[in-house]
Amino acid sequence: MPILWLFVFLLLAGCAPKGLEESVRQEPVRIYTIQVDRLFFQEGKGRERLLHFPFVSLEKGPPPKGKFSDAFYEGIDQHYEAKALGEVNFWQLEEDPKALDIIYALPIWINDYKDVSSDLLTNICYSLNVGPEEQGILKDWIAQGGVLWLESGLYSTKYDHFTRSGEIATSLIRRKVKGGLQGKKLLGKPIRTYLFQGKNLDLVNYLPRQVTFEVVPKDPFFEGVKRLRLDVRNYLQNHFVVLGKPLVSDRNGQPLVTILQHGRGFVVTLLPFEYRDVYYDGELLRWKLLYYFLKRR
Repeated sequence: MPILWLFVFLLLAGCAPKGLEESVRQEPVRIYTIQVDRLFFQEGKGRERLLHFPFVSLEKGPPPKGKFSDAFYEGIDQHYEAKALGEVNFWQLEEDPKALDIIYALPIWINDYKDVSSDLLTNICYSLNVGPEEQGILKDWIAQGGVLWLESGLYSTKYDHFTRSGEIATSLIRRKVKGGLQGKKLLGKPIRTYLFQGKNLDLVNYLPRQVTFEVVPKDPFFEGVKRLRLDVRNYLQNHFVVLGKPLVSDRNGQPLVTILQHGRGFVVTLLPFEYRDVYYDGELLRWKLLYYFLKRR
């Protein structure tokens, strides 16, 4: 009996690997590769998209509700990958330029701004710790069809610079915020600047204020965008648009949204208009801009 059981055991042991090998050989092997950088922007459905829109906003408070019907948000069929300029891994982007559709930049606090060049894009990149080689990759990426979205500019509170006697150095603040964009060009093109100041209460305190623009679309695609609002939350804000093709202007003909073609891609510049207030068209403007560029792909 022991010999018989030993024989059975050896027989089963010899068969098991063969059966397992056949099973593995019959089952197809699938290898999945996930690029982590593609997961940073998770678009939802319907109104969930507003949780990530507009991607340039750092506003605090409850999530925006949107000004349109549920059907409008359910009908949005465009998907895009976007990332802030200072957070992009340009070495990965060089290997996979299609990983991103849009790179964007926010306004910069004056004490973080590096005024190292007459080229504004260079200064913005240095301020966000984007080095020279990475800047070259950025420009190549735009030329291949990418969109650089700039709602940028400079800002300062009233308490960022003081005199030696401890007083608020308003003249220095003004000189740095205004001068930081003065005479600058972006990719060789001149810019138009817009300087805004908060409402002074006294020598120390100031209040935010709102600036309203009556809009004239320069491209038929932007019909319906009629009123825009800019919230001046800081003591001094200086914004810019590049003097390229105007898409939207104010009633005096001053450009508010412009694009500059670079190769097969674009640089779009606009003031950081408010988008939550349903009585203004900041949200509509951004949806139209997204479609304007994404439909060109």
